[in-house]
Amino acid sequence: MKKGWIVLCALLFIAGTSGRALADNATILKEIQSMKERIEELEQKLEEQESLAKRQAAKTEASIEEKMGEALEERFGTLEIHGGAILYYQDSRTDELDGEKADSPSGAGFVANLEFTWHPALPVVEDGEFYVRIHAGNGTGADRTGGGSIKPADVLLGNLNTIADDNSDEGDDTGLRLLEAHYTHHLFDEKLSITAGKVGQLAFLDDNAFANDEGMQFVGKPFVNNTVLDSENEYTPLIGVKIQPVELLSLTLIGASTSRPYVEGTALENTAKSKYDNVFSTPFIGGQITFSPKFGELEGNYRLYGWQAGYDHAKLDNGRNPIDGKKAKGWGLGVSADQKISEMIGLFGRFAWNNEDVYVVQWEASGGVNLKGLIPGRDEDNVGVGFAGLVPDSRFTEDDPEYHLEVYYRIAVTENLAFTPDIQYVWNPGGDSDNDGIFAGMLRAEFNF
Repeated sequence: MKKGWIVLCALLFIAGTSGRALADNATILKEIQSMKERIEELEQKLEEQESLAKRQAAKTEASIEEKMGEALEERFGTLEIHGGAILYYQDSRTDELDGEKADSPSGAGFVANLEFTWHPALPVVEDGEFYVRIHAGNGTGADRTGGGSIKPADVLLGNLNTIADDNSDEGDDTGLRLLEAHYTHHLFDEKLSITAGKVGQLAFLDDNAFANDEGMQFVGKPFVNNTVLDSENEYTPLIGVKIQPVELLSLTLIGASTSRPYVEGTALENTAKSKYDNVFSTPFIGGQITFSPKFGELEGNYRLYGWQAGYDHAKLDNGRNPIDGKKAKGWGLGVSADQKISEMIGLFGRFAWNNEDVYVVQWEASGGVNLKGLIPGRDEDNVGVGFAGLVPDSRFTEDDPEYHLEVYYRIAVTENLAFTPDIQYVWNPGGDSDNDGIFAGMLRAEFNF
């Protein structure tokens, strides 16, 4: 009996001890879980603090950079850099020109431009801007002559490819050169602007919203600028003044240095000079009045311009050759207009004439239409259709009008990339109805940044 009690007491002791042990283990496990959760919470807070510290550091760094940028901008002004490249392939087809079997030139080419515009924050020039454009390019497409066969460019009054105008005619020469470098100063809230430096005359005359940019619009010369005026186009030392008393009206005046050609066997044989010699001697002088009304949100521009090239030109005989001892001044008048008639449709037109004694093309008229977003879902695409007539002086042996038709479709892939198929057809090349027509096609790719 006594032994039974002893056994019973032992069992009760063991049971009590086991219960406490189990209870202690549960408590320990609970505390471990709590510590684990606390550690995870602390780790999360640490990560958040580290992330916050990084953001604050980045913000501080950006703030420092921003302040440095603002300080530099405040002291020196802002510098804008733009650039772009145009790649193209152009092909032409014709049979007979000037009584000879004609060549049909074709080829690829490119142009590239890098532009810098500096708006200084320096005394005196803080209301002005400096502009520089560097050009490189190679290839002439179907626009230039070369070799022994007669080519379209030998006879055309208006060339097929203005993209290549600034490219060299020399084979693989990329023609890297400084095309423009000038300063413009603004006065009276930009009601008066004065420009001085090396720049083209056509930056101030005969502009047009729908037919003026060979990189994005038409490529044929009659639709970029009037060929009558373009006969005087050069990048030369120039002074230009723009007066805009009200938004609707502006007046532009320019004076530019001119180069005088060497005309062998004439009274002008010894008067040749470069555009950098005697820059103030016999300048090119031009002026343009622009009226820019708005019909609701539909913008329009109407321009009247005139010019005189101060140096003596050789008078031409009926074969378009210089007449010995005969000379006259070069001058001309023109109009250029563009008008939106809806958000999708824009119209343009040009007309100009000049001194018939010294220029082959006496007058030119052109016009056309621009269609934006013609295809649904392609809002930034543009279609251009243009028709032009170039009329030689009636004294010439060949005096038929030279007619140009051009159609292009510019496909805007992105804001910075576009592709354009372009076709042209020319009737009566050189003003001679005996010449066969010329067909030209181009594929153009443009990239801008």
